[in-house]
Amino acid sequence: MNPHDLHHDLRAKPWIPVERLDGTADVVSIRGALSEANQIRRISGEIPGEGLALLRLLLALVYCIYNVPAEASEKEKRELWHELSNLGSFDAKLVDSYLADYPREFDLFDDEHPFYQVADLAYMGDKEFDPVSELMLDVPKPEKYLFSMRSPEHLDALPFDLAARYLVVAQAYNTAGIKSPVVGNTSARNGKAYAPKGALGTGWCGALGGIYLEGRNLFETLLLNFVLFLSNASVTAPDDYAPWERETPSPDTCQREPTGPIDLLTWQSRRIRLIPSEDGSSVRGVIISYGDVLLPANKQRYEMMTGWRESKQQQKKLGTATVPLMPVAPDTARALWRGLPSLLAVADGQAHLRPGVIRWMSELQDVQSSEDWRLSVRIMCQGLSYGTQSSVVDDAMTDSVDLRATLLREDSEAVSQMLDVINRADQAVGALVQFVQNVERAQGDKRRYESFSDSAAQVTKEDVREGAYDALDGLYRSRIAGFPEEGTLEYCVEWRAETQRILRRLAQSYVTRRHVSCFSEHDDVSVGQAFAWFERNLAKALF
Repeated sequence: MNPHDLHHDLRAKPWIPVERLDGTADVVSIRGALSEANQIRRISGEIPGEGLALLRLLLALVYCIYNVPAEASEKEKRELWHELSNLGSFDAKLVDSYLADYPREFDLFDDEHPFYQVADLAYMGDKEFDPVSELMLDVPKPEKYLFSMRSPEHLDALPFDLAARYLVVAQAYNTAGIKSPVVGNTSARNGKAYAPKGALGTGWCGALGGIYLEGRNLFETLLLNFVLFLSNASVTAPDDYAPWERETPSPDTCQREPTGPIDLLTWQSRRIRLIPSEDGSSVRGVIISYGDVLLPANKQRYEMMTGWRESKQQQKKLGTATVPLMPVAPDTARALWRGLPSLLAVADGQAHLRPGVIRWMSELQDVQSSEDWRLSVRIMCQGLSYGTQSSVVDDAMTDSVDLRATLLREDSEAVSQMLDVINRADQAVGALVQFVQNVERAQGDKRRYESFSDSAAQVTKEDVREGAYDALDGLYRSRIAGFPEEGTLEYCVEWRAETQRILRRLAQSYVTRRHVSCFSEHDDVSVGQAFAWFERNLAKALF
């Protein structure tokens, strides 16, 4: 088949996996995702990071379609947001009109401007292309297929819809490390391409906390994250364009600054070209190398989906006069509710900055009555963690927490009370870990458990800690979701008392499983004393 005759228009072809309001699974086009957003529950999918990457693409389209001028007043921007909210759906005519202006730029195989790719991209040297597995974050290298959930027998080709999704995810999350240089790459050394020194090696989303707000349907989700201004400063920018609105990028690696939120939502971290099969039925290969790279520091004006924290280490590394703000990536091993203090707490000064989407909700509530504002929101977190110099994906997470919208207000007194209980949970769990250590010492295992320095003892410590958080998980999620507007002090006392009871049961259960007598004693430490110390430390942590 002549490759110039091959087309796959993502504006009309279904490729975005979604869950409908009735719970059924479906696949929709870009047009369908936006025009029917009020009929779709959420974006779904199996690829790590897929939901966030596709949501950011659709959110960029919302910014483009409604084209809010940067110079518009806060009142005008707020009125536009409320007008959209009252409509309950995006205007299908506006969606169609905008997409009609780009008849080729959303085509996977356009000759001049293929979607999220560079036309005629080619590797230096004799290599024609890589297998499609190089595009797939959830597929390990061939020598590590033993640990993959995918069979290598089915990695020789991808259907167009799946290839399009992997393409978007790769631009957002592709791993760092050595890449094969492409023709036109001026920074390649010894036949290898690297990210510039000090720049982010992974895709932009790989550095983010991946925080966003989820509504009752996809329309609400997009609208809740459609940030227009923060702290009297415009978020939108005059010369901010999406990749399909720009000229086709050069094959060369480019280190530059983002122009605005649209640019960051669709950041082209890689130069990519999909290679179709000879019969034009699938994608059989990929060419992929470094594209637009950036320093992650101080991008808080335009990046709304992560928290920010000062980093003196990065100040020394970058040689800047002031301490830069760095994005706070998620801890994929921790439940999201455990990280709420860093997401919701309002710090003094600028040492810590809450995610823009959360600050945006505070802005909107400042001018609305409680009757006009929805009762609750869902904070979502989706992110990846990397290993071995960010060249492999170690773990992925998707988690959520439901809570009252009023807790997102900057002046909320209740939020500090709620976060205090969450912080106390860490201290209380620490008391349980100390208790286990003391029980083991009472059994004569002083060498291992006095400092938990032995590797086996360290595993035991982490097992106890994670087991405690698992036991507390349901309680804390329900208590956070039901946090009241009145009677918060009594509510927090009851919450802490429930925490105390759960951890007491865990301590007793541990002793029972170990078949330990309370009179067991070694080196002047008895199990009875361990219980007494535990009660003291637990009360100190929680009350």
